[in-house]
Formats: sequence, C-alpha cells, structure tokens
Amino acid sequence: MTGRRHPVSVSGAGWVVCSMAVLGLAGGLVFGWTELLVAGVFALAIAIGASLFLVGATRGRIAIEVLDRQVTAGTPATVAVRVSNDSGRRSRSQPAEFVVGGRVESIQLPAVAAGGSREVVVSVPTERRGVIQLGPVTIVRRDPIGLARRDSVRSGTAELFVHPATVGLSVSTTGLLRDLEGIPTADLTDSDMSFHALRPYVTGDDRRYIHWKSTAKTGAFLVRQFEQTRRSHLIVLQSLNPADYASDDEFELAISVVASIGVRAIADGTTVSVFAGEPRSARRRTGRRGTAAGTAAGTAAAAGIRGSAAVAGSGRLRVRTPRDLLDDLSATAEAPNAARLTAVARSVGESAPDASVVFVACGSTVTARQLRAAASHFATGVEVIAVVAEPEAEATLVRIDSLRITRVGYLDDLVRTLSRAVGA
Repeated sequence: MTGRRHPVSVSGAGWVVCSMAVLGLAGGLVFGWTELLVAGVFALAIAIGASLFLVGATRGRIAIEVLDRQVTAGTPATVAVRVSNDSGRRSRSQPAEFVVGGRVESIQLPAVAAGGSREVVVSVPTERRGVIQLGPVTIVRRDPIGLARRDSVRSGTAELFVHPATVGLSVSTTGLLRDLEGIPTADLTDSDMSFHALRPYVTGDDRRYIHWKSTAKTGAFLVRQFEQTRRSHLIVLQSLNPADYASDDEFELAISVVASIGVRAIADGTTVSVFAGEPRSARRRTGRRGTAAGTAAGTAAAAGIRGSAAVAGSGRLRVRTPRDLLDDLSATAEAPNAARLTAVARSVGESAPDASVVFVACGSTVTARQLRAAASHFATGVEVIAVVAEPEAEATLVRIDSLRITRVGYLDDLVRTLSRAVGA
C-alpha cells in the first residue's frame, strides 16, 4: 500500500529552535549583535540538521494479519505486521506506530532484504468481549533530539473479534430439539409420521393407511390417524436494554448464555434463530431506533470497539456457522433506547410464529411476571425456558405453568440447570 504522507509535525522544542534561528539572525543583522547572530546561526544549523532526518522515501508494503481467528475474552491474541520489500535494495529497520483498539503501540519494523518479507508479532490483550480495531501502521521519521517528526501511513486496518466465553452443553441439554421426525402438535391429520389412534374408514381415505390387523379383528375397516408434526425451530433472544440488567457483568453472562446455546444448536444442525433486541421490521413499525450500534459507536473512541452491521441492522444475528454467531455477539452492546424484554419477545413471536422452543436470556432485574408476559407472546405448546443471569447467585430452577425459569450465577451452571429444565 502506498504511504499517505502527513504534514510534518513540529514539537514545542522545535518551534523554540526555529524562533531562535529567525530572531537571532534578524536581530544580529539589524542590530549588529554578534552573539545574537551566532545563536541564530547555531539554531538554524540545528533545525536544518533535524530536517535532514525527515527526508527520504519509505519503500515496501505493510499488511496486518490476524493470526488467531477464534479468540475468547481473556485469551491474548496474536497479530502479525508483515513488511514486504519490493525494491531492489535492502530496506533498513525503522520505528513505527501500530494502533490497537484506540491505543498506540510502538513497534520496530525489521530490515528486509530486497524482494523479501519479514513480520513483527504483536500480542493484543483481550480482557473483554468486543471487536478491536487494528491499524493503521504508521512509519515515523523523527530527529534524534525530538524537534520534529514525519508520519507516513503504510497499511490498512483489520478487525479482531473477541468472542464471548462459552460452555459446552451436553446432548441431553438440547434433547427436546433432537426429534428428527418433528414435534407432534394437537392438530390431527390423515397422513404424517406421529401415530395417534385408529378411526373408522370413510370414503376417500387412502387405503395405504388401513390397519389390517385391527380390521380383521373388528370386521370393519379402520385407518390410522396421525398427529400433525412441525419442524423444530429454536429461538434464542435477549434484550439490549440496560434496565433488564443490574450490572455489566450480568449482560456479559447473558451474552455467554446466548452464545453457548446458539453454538450448540448450530453444531446439532437445528433450525435456530438468535435475536439481540427487536427484529428490524418491528423497529420500523414502532419507530424505535435503539440499536447496539449506538452504544458500540460511543465506546469506539475509547476502546476501539464497534457494532457489526448484523447487530445494528436487524437484531437478528447470523447463524450460518458458530463463528458467524460469535462474531456478531462480539459486537453486541447495550443500548439505552432499545426495547425491553417483553417487547422483544412480542416482536420475535410475530416474526417467528413457527417457534417450537424459546430460550430467553436476561438479567436479575426482570421479574417472574415480566417473564410470564414475555412467554405469553408465543403460541400455546411452545416450550419457553428463561435463563436469568445473576453472577455468583445460586443456581435454581422454577417452573410456572409452561414457563421454566433457571437462574445461573456462573456460566458452568448452565449445563446443570438446562439439563434439569429439559427433564422437568
């Protein structure tokens, strides 16, 4: 990438030296003061000498490569700054500045032989979940005494997705989703896969469904009747409104809950939809504009974290692969104007009427009454399991009618509480 040269920046000491050169030369020549003239010449010599260090073309290309594509919060990531020399001469080592999440890291680019390439490995701390902006890399030319510097931006930017922590869920945890023949409903049909009962034959019935053994015993034609089945569709949703969480730690734990359930469902091949906040269509109808992007943009200047297009655009996250989901969850953030949990459940219930199982993740400020109201927006027969994130709380399970409420204090509690919830 061709460097984009910035204007030379002069430090405070540099301006003092330039002023001394101008005033010393002018004052010495006008007033005939030899000492002042000598001082001016000396200051001018220093300024010219310093400027010579800023002269010269910067050769080669610099690229940023993220070596760790799957990074979990708390695990340091490794990023490589690769320097390539396309010229016919060996390039010398030179200092550079590398922007990492809003911070400027000083690095030393190595000397590179003609036609070769070398890299500098940088360790990036990842204390919290988020999307860290990497780059650009700026080559810095400065004089030894710090009077001036010249910057040349030599690379583009890259993103490092720091995924939320997840826990591996057992097969039994998602057992209620694993019936490949579908989930039986209360609707009866003449042809399906879930056998219900026998009934007398009527004209027009398909003879393939005549139960011949029962017909032989009773002397009258009997046909099989089935329960209509539907394909398993798992919904995972959470609110982005800070009022639904007592602290940032609760929100982070809820994010990890959503990530763990979603990743397991994707790995199992289950039809799954994950919502962070209201679907986009619902926001258009209500005129609500709160999204994850608002908060993410507000923190970008300080932490180099931004919201993804998927989160900010629709509230429905990508679930094609586990990595897609984790990348979107990395950029998910609280938004003060976002819908509360009950409103999110209503919108999701309208946009996904074929849901068979719904997981609701929220914080401890959401009451049981609010959870029941959220569950009421889904069709009768839909399994609703609410996971309340409350760090360091004791893991519990409560069943209220068709709603199961689990409380987790640690992410590891999710395995045990969901196993109990599925069996309850």
